[in-house]
Amino acid sequence: MVLIIALLSGAGLMALHQRALQTSIVAPILDKKISVQIRAAIVSDPKLGEPKQMVGYIKPATTTALISVISIKIGKVTYRTHLPMRLTTSQHLSLLPGSVIWCAGITYSSAEKRVAGLFAERGPITELHGAGRVGRITGAIRSDFRAISLHVGGASGALIPGLVLGDTSLETRAFVNDMLRSGLTHLTAVSGENFAIIAAFMLWFLQWVIPNLRARLFISALVLLGFIFLVRPSPSVLRATVMVSVLLIAKARGVRSSALAALGLAISILILVDPFEATDPGFALSVAATAGILLLNTPVTNWLLKYVHHRRLAELLAIPISANLICTPLTIAISGQFSIMSLPSNFLVEPVVAPITIVGFVAALLAPFAAGLSYLLALTQKPFAEIIVWVATNCAKVPVIHLNKGFAGGAIGVMVLACGWIALRWRSWGSY
Repeated sequence: MVLIIALLSGAGLMALHQRALQTSIVAPILDKKISVQIRAAIVSDPKLGEPKQMVGYIKPATTTALISVISIKIGKVTYRTHLPMRLTTSQHLSLLPGSVIWCAGITYSSAEKRVAGLFAERGPITELHGAGRVGRITGAIRSDFRAISLHVGGASGALIPGLVLGDTSLETRAFVNDMLRSGLTHLTAVSGENFAIIAAFMLWFLQWVIPNLRARLFISALVLLGFIFLVRPSPSVLRATVMVSVLLIAKARGVRSSALAALGLAISILILVDPFEATDPGFALSVAATAGILLLNTPVTNWLLKYVHHRRLAELLAIPISANLICTPLTIAISGQFSIMSLPSNFLVEPVVAPITIVGFVAALLAPFAAGLSYLLALTQKPFAEIIVWVATNCAKVPVIHLNKGFAGGAIGVMVLACGWIALRWRSWGSY
């Protein structure tokens, strides 16, 4: 009954959101090339795309960003609103989230479900006022650490700000493709795993400084809140935020809390707040990976102990295996590709993810006022990042299996996993 209520609530909210976007103030003028003027707040970091090969010419790269339209002037009438749209421009934008802009342009329809349309600028973009103090501080940290990582150099230097802060601007298209083909694409940007690592590090570090448990939890919560603004609230980070918050509250109250129940609460809260998260591939993969670790880690560890007679090694192997087993059908459904190197590559890089995340986080915080020390800390992590680059480069050379996307590909992935499980069970039954 609870599951049915949750499904109906989610479906109802999704329908209401979609209906609101389809009947928004810009709906009647989409694709009609009517010039409008907007005042809008920047919601996401502007991202420069790739040039596109068109018939007879190359279309220059454009910059896109999510915006929240505050007011829109159509003809001689100005409407106040709160409308999510996607801004696209040929201009170079370096504005921070929270900045408010004014510009003229034309609205087009968009396949992106969470926005009311696409706003293509036609003229100069005027910044009315910049981001708030938090936005300026986090923007300075990201910018300074990006510059330091650029001096570290190479693909490993480009990977560090992506893994630590979610800043992928230094990563090349070839490197991102190698990470995708090797099953390591989740490391090209910050994820919920990084958030959990920072939370665990803060609790461990503060126990040597602050004896009071509730004080430690409160300080950890403040640091993690700042970390959210620093790395930007992606679906996986939001999921990890709610989940870790539930666990911290339960620990502060002295209540035993189930991580699986916390995950369920995190999913419910995020989908109720923003139903479009349910259709986000990153959110789905993040939830699947976490659920796989929570549900399969123990049985996979016990199974590995039959062949690997060292518990710590078995536990280390079980983490990427558990996550990838659940994520495989989703990965096939999203990309139409299956990499046989996904499991070994994740196992090889697992030991170096935590040190890069922790030391890189400290280096990023030091970047604005202690650039030299920040550079030295980042440099100590370059060998670890080189390991990830080496694994990705070599594993990407192994051909991937191409399958159908969508439901058909996901069903194939489920059937392959089911056949593997039956084969293992059949082998164990035959041993009796």
